[in-house]
Amino acid sequence: MTRAWATLWTRSQAAAADRHTIVDLGTPSPVLMERAALCCAREALAMRGDLPVWALCGPGNNGGDGVAVARILHGWGVPARAFLLSERLSPELAQQVALAEKLGVRIDRGLPPGQEEAVIVDAMLGTGAAPPLRQPFVAAVAWANAHPGPKLAIDIPTGIDADTGAAPGPVFAADRTVTFVRSKPGLHVTPGRAAAGEVVVADIGIVSQDMSNETCLIDPVEVARTIAGLRPGSHKGERGHVGIVGGSAGTPGAAVLAGAAALRAGAGLVTIATDDREVQAQLLAHRPELMVQPRGAEPVPAAKVLVVGPGLVREADRAGLAALWLEDRRPAVWDASALAEIAVRSPMPRVITPHPAEAARLLSARTGESWTAARVQADRPLAARSLATVTGAVVVLKGEGTLVAEGARLGVCVSGGPALATAGSGDCLAGVIAALLGRGLSPWAAATAGVHVHGVAGERLVVGAVALDIADAIAAVLAAPEETHPRFPRRVLG
Repeated sequence: MTRAWATLWTRSQAAAADRHTIVDLGTPSPVLMERAALCCAREALAMRGDLPVWALCGPGNNGGDGVAVARILHGWGVPARAFLLSERLSPELAQQVALAEKLGVRIDRGLPPGQEEAVIVDAMLGTGAAPPLRQPFVAAVAWANAHPGPKLAIDIPTGIDADTGAAPGPVFAADRTVTFVRSKPGLHVTPGRAAAGEVVVADIGIVSQDMSNETCLIDPVEVARTIAGLRPGSHKGERGHVGIVGGSAGTPGAAVLAGAAALRAGAGLVTIATDDREVQAQLLAHRPELMVQPRGAEPVPAAKVLVVGPGLVREADRAGLAALWLEDRRPAVWDASALAEIAVRSPMPRVITPHPAEAARLLSARTGESWTAARVQADRPLAARSLATVTGAVVVLKGEGTLVAEGARLGVCVSGGPALATAGSGDCLAGVIAALLGRGLSPWAAATAGVHVHGVAGERLVVGAVALDIADAIAAVLAAPEETHPRFPRRVLG
């Protein structure tokens, strides 16, 4: 079962939980602010060494958190100051400023002078603010990023959209972010996740009436338990037979990579359906464990699961795929050039694995709107969910922080690294997901477990590794799946 703090809250869900806790349940807002500030102060204390702590404070409650952090640290004997960046103060912030000044905390206006190294606390805007930034926050973010010292963000780094991860302007580059009760999609979705640093989820007693978990991180604990539940199979037939429709002249390796990854992910049998002699030669040279047969009207009739698309760059090789999408009842992973043959929703169990440019082409064709890769990247959750709606498939939107969508449901992958940015990596991913489908997982479970395993395999390699290295690393990840991951939030109580 997914851990509670794997659930992600949008800004509207977070605001609704705040209102319910304060208005309906009667918890005073200053109590919540104090609990939040205590959690942040502990993190700043752990980061500071012997450095002072400077909180850059905006005009609202996030700024109030920052002033409270400075006050708490001052009470612990830590040199701490708060810098107010706006003339306007919310009532909660004004209350915190008055209390801090009574206790001897230095409160300044504007940005700190000089270049003294310090822990910089981003208490500027918080989850409720949507970018792009305006002054004085543009200048404050630029100053903070150029200033020496560790960086701590409260709730979300300034400049990141909490719902989408979009960053249409300058962004506070945090080493650590403390967010409250539940993490936010923008801390884990590209490009926002690159600015969040380590994410800490502080439970400060905010209660939500919304028990939905439509948007979640893919939890390493759940993936490990899913993998542990796979039957090992007493013979190869019990671990599933994967058929691969792929490989063209000039790109035979894609089908080979998908097949190799499927074998490493536990498929008992893998057959590539091709009439191309070059693909057949690649099989003999690199993976004699793979089988080959002519494609025929029904590709690999004995297969339990299909992978469709790796390396099918010639239009002639994609003949008949539109009917296969609609009519073949077997679970299937559709990838690469085969995505261009999707014309309607399929009622069959399907997983599609587009990269942003492929997603944009498919969305443009299916929605009548103009989608570009840049538009996809600007709101990756919307793009993934829209694709799931128009195709009827489980969508794996590849990229840093891969997303998995099924209807309105969204999973965000925490694993992955730069070694995955290599030709053939996506073919390996398709093979892994297909193998897990063949071993009995649902499309959603196979996709979420597959992207996590593929990501961890990539993390164990260095830049310069090739796709076959990724395929070969997959078996070790599946043999001993870890229940922890450095990008999965650490939970603290406050």
